[in-house]
Amino acid sequence: MTVPPPEPGTESRAALAARLHEIRAAAGLSGNALAQRMGVVQSRVWKIENRKLLPTENDIAAWVQASGAGDEAAAELLEMLAGARTEQAFGSVFRGKGGPAAFQERVRLVEERSRRIGEFQVGVIPGLLHTEDYTRELVNLPGGLRSWGADDAAIEAMINARLRRTEILTNSAKRVQFVIGEAALRIRVVSPETLAGQLDKLLSVIRLPSVELGVIGFRQRMPAYPLGFRVYDDDLIVVESIAGEREYTRKAEPDAVTTFLEAFGELRQAASTGTEAETLIRQALDDLRPT
Repeated sequence: MTVPPPEPGTESRAALAARLHEIRAAAGLSGNALAQRMGVVQSRVWKIENRKLLPTENDIAAWVQASGAGDEAAAELLEMLAGARTEQAFGSVFRGKGGPAAFQERVRLVEERSRRIGEFQVGVIPGLLHTEDYTRELVNLPGGLRSWGADDAAIEAMINARLRRTEILTNSAKRVQFVIGEAALRIRVVSPETLAGQLDKLLSVIRLPSVELGVIGFRQRMPAYPLGFRVYDDDLIVVESIAGEREYTRKAEPDAVTTFLEAFGELRQAASTGTEAETLIRQALDDLRPT
């Protein structure tokens, strides 16, 4: 049996299925023979290897025992399972009940539970800081919501849901920390008029007591690998790509979470804040205006 290639945003699940298939094949077992040793129906083995079903910890333990793969393989598979469980492909998430608006609501609930929220972005403004126009133009770009089948109604519902999330910026019980590269102030992923409106909003948000906004200028050294991520307390990290999101939890992957937190600390320390950040924003805004 050949394991199918991964769909975009499901690489972790595909890697787990491929590894399980490899272990079974190395043991010289057919799917039916493995299922008999595991005490499950053959269709369960087929569904797991074809990513129709995510295995449980018990499935992993039985698979390893039936294949004679050993403790090292079991530990490897359990680590891969943790990653597969936290992978969210936008193509499937957005087609689910409630679509992209429901996805935004789930994010909002995580933010409500978190006392500290952080985000690092190099070339785009973080979602919690978006104006309505900035969000609308951004999600209509290739790789945005339309690429995953969202229609006008779904996009407008998502925008409204995202705007509701911004209410948390005025919650004095929260610490909301952002670090952005100067490129985010200048790259024209949206129209100049929309970008100008977005920069105006940054100048107002930066004065909110609960908000910390830092900017790493072009002339400053970037002290961490320049890929964006979000932080929720010290327990959850979310990394977003065009195709989906990957979550790292303290419980499942403590070393990865620690690495991200250390990087975020370095980024915050390097970033210009207060009047220095305002100056960088105003300079970018001035450069948008015709001379």
